[in-house]
Amino acid sequence: MDSTSTKEHGESRVGLKGAVTIFGTILAIIVIGRLIFGFDVALLLMFSGMFTTLVYTVKYRYKWDDLFDRGVIPMVARAMGAILILLTVGPLIAVWMLSGTIPYLIHLGLKLLDPSTFLAAAFVICALSSTFTGTSWGTAATFGVAFIGIAQGLGVSLPAAAGAVVAGAYFGDKLSPVSDTTILAAAVARVEVVDHIRSMLWTTVPAFIISLGIYAWVGKGQTAAQIDMSQVGLILDSIDKSFTLNPIILLPPVVILVLAYMRWPTLPVLWIAIVISIPMALMQGSDMSAIFKAMASGPKIATGLETLDKLLSRGGLSSMTGSTVVVFFAYLFAGQLECTGTFRVICDALRDRFIGASRGRLVMSTSLTGIMTGLGTGNSYLSEIVPGTMYGDLFDEMDISRRVLSRTLEDSGTVVVPLIPWSAAGIYMSTLLDVPVMSYAPWAFLCWLGFVTAWIYGFTGIAIWKSDPSQAKVGE
Repeated sequence: MDSTSTKEHGESRVGLKGAVTIFGTILAIIVIGRLIFGFDVALLLMFSGMFTTLVYTVKYRYKWDDLFDRGVIPMVARAMGAILILLTVGPLIAVWMLSGTIPYLIHLGLKLLDPSTFLAAAFVICALSSTFTGTSWGTAATFGVAFIGIAQGLGVSLPAAAGAVVAGAYFGDKLSPVSDTTILAAAVARVEVVDHIRSMLWTTVPAFIISLGIYAWVGKGQTAAQIDMSQVGLILDSIDKSFTLNPIILLPPVVILVLAYMRWPTLPVLWIAIVISIPMALMQGSDMSAIFKAMASGPKIATGLETLDKLLSRGGLSSMTGSTVVVFFAYLFAGQLECTGTFRVICDALRDRFIGASRGRLVMSTSLTGIMTGLGTGNSYLSEIVPGTMYGDLFDEMDISRRVLSRTLEDSGTVVVPLIPWSAAGIYMSTLLDVPVMSYAPWAFLCWLGFVTAWIYGFTGIAIWKSDPSQAKVGE
């Protein structure tokens, strides 16, 4: 905010000390509330919004209407596209369950297992699954659980197996056009989702290749010993009995990938995928009433195998409400911090005292802010929203494409959070796979190779593109 605007509205300028205090207090509210008291992240964000509103209206004499009109509304408006896509992904996953699309992917993946290349196979299959489905948690709950059981029979290190599963699952969470974090990172940086994904390839592909090479090398010494395939066999038999498996039911994810590559807008592509999937769900025996109920509140899959039923009974509009609420409340205080110049003051200080004219230091600062936010909050959304909002203008001023910003947000946010023991992702993965976070983290190579690659690119200038004036930013 410039001085003219501040004078016209009667507000006091936020100084560096005040900006750091406000930002630090927000992190303290979230960290203490989450780690010590175990409070819900959405509620903590709501209280953070209440805190910033109180500070800005009382100490800095802002009017609530100004904070709302100039801060919250523009920020939420930017996120509206992402929110609509998030709300659409829930019904899409539900109908993919009923149509047999996701069960078929599980079936195909499990049949491709080769004991001599177990770690590499687990990594690749989880990567393919998460790319098609856009969900790291769903991939871990399906392929991941099966792979851990197979690893026990093989005598493969469980931390290594869990690390391969987590790394593969978060590969798609970074790159899938239907992933919530992919969509959010693009929205925060204000770039098109397809442009964001293309930029992500520069850091993710090298990380993928290096990870695959390590898994292949480690697994090379594994012998084709007798494997207990009972768990996999039960899953395969249950899927065979419950669904009519035909390659035609893989059409929806193929359509999404093709249309996304053709640069179609994400939301209409998801709508098309839902429409295509409904007839396939009818062919599996579901009626229209059951399909629409599942799209609203999630499917109730009954295969006769309890563990598989729990894995497949997910999705639905209601499953995405928690993610949407987190985004809304995060933008409540983030919008206020932006419109009052709080983010700007901190960024200016960082630029003057550390970043200077160095593009490498800008990328590193953005990355470290995302990592620190993830460590402090344990939330992947905030690890993208906070640095994305703080550094967006600096990327413009230093003539760096926001595609670099969006890529850095995921390299340092999305894939780092599952390596944090107190994060929701870390708790989920460690509980699901029965392996402690600190045990599998060293094996989840892709999760930490991303930000290392981002730093190298930043200081060497590789894939650090200049801003394209002809490319309008999303949300403007």
